[in-house]
Amino acid sequence: MAKPHPSMALMLDLDERLVTHDLRLEIDRCYSYLGTPVVRTHATASGEVENTLVMTVRVGAREYLDSTAEGADELWNDYIEHWLLNQVHAVENQMKIFNRRQREEKRDELMFTWLAISLQGGRLTVRLRLDSTCGINPADSVWVSRVRTALNEGRLGSGVVSVTLPSEASYQQQYAAGMAALAARKLAEEEAARAAAEQEAAQRAAAEEAADAAFMASPALVAAAQEAKREAEEAANLVVQTRIARDLEAAERGELQKTAEQIVAERIAEEMHLGEDIQKKYALPDPDFPIAFDQWTVHYADGTTRDFNAAAGVLAE
Repeated sequence: MAKPHPSMALMLDLDERLVTHDLRLEIDRCYSYLGTPVVRTHATASGEVENTLVMTVRVGAREYLDSTAEGADELWNDYIEHWLLNQVHAVENQMKIFNRRQREEKRDELMFTWLAISLQGGRLTVRLRLDSTCGINPADSVWVSRVRTALNEGRLGSGVVSVTLPSEASYQQQYAAGMAALAARKLAEEEAARAAAEQEAAQRAAAEEAADAAFMASPALVAAAQEAKREAEEAANLVVQTRIARDLEAAERGELQKTAEQIVAERIAEEMHLGEDIQKKYALPDPDFPIAFDQWTVHYADGTTRDFNAAAGVLAE
């Protein structure tokens, strides 16, 4: 039998208030390498924006959802499960990169609440809630396999059409605890930054006082300053050295009212911050809190729902 090659169809279900011609063009440009993105819009009566990115798993006409079908488990375990992890990683990363570009271009970010995995032509949809950065640990794609297993073992009941992870009640509990922990972390970081700033200011004042005293005691400070300048020039890279030379020439012509020591110090400081600025530019944001997926809500064809405890493997009464 030929080796199966799963593929993905990508659909962005967006609040109609957000969608513009320019946004559609940007989506086509940024998401096209993952597959041809389709944009669908919906109205949101509640007033809250809630977008969903839908990944449809396709393996031709082969059955992979129902374990009773011949070869379905092998197809899932040997091919789809690992492929799904890679696809979730690619999609999650692209959502974050897209929003980083939006920030750079001074445009609104496109935030998603859900990543939905549509299986077997839409017979089952697994909805995973994304964190505050549109993120999800790709390893959490294993929860799709766990939903499939629970479904095939009959633990979810009959007539299942979709499963939401986590349940709304579980998410609200996690949200309250997570935001409280976030506030405590921010407060601790602010206090640490304030203490560090105070310490730096004290050290700077002490250094300036010591330098003044040394200058009063020893004219040899001038020679030491010149030596420090030479060492700084050797440490600077080619770009910074070029800028130093340019500024020194401007100072000699009287176009720049700075001393040689000031010019060198500023350019070296610029070099030190260059790497930090690049890291900040390409860094991806951290989520407010991680999301746990062990409590589910199961949706049935008749419109009813029941919660499911994945750890215990039982439906709520």
